[in-house]
Amino acid sequence: MKWLSLIAQMIVPVVIVIYTVNFGRWMALKKIRSGAFGAYLIAATAFGLTVWVLLKNNL
Repeated sequence: MKWLSLIAQMIVPVVIVIYTVNFGRWMALKKIRSGAFGAYLIAATAFGLTVWVLLKNNL
């Protein structure tokens, strides 16, 4: 049951990461490489921190 709760809590962060990565892909298509790299970096950092905090506080 605990894992189901963790998965439910991760739905919003996963949607935000998908949106941010798609924005980075759009910037890469527009040849804005630094912006694309920044979007990918922000998405990875935010998702990593979210997973870390959820696992640290719930396990």
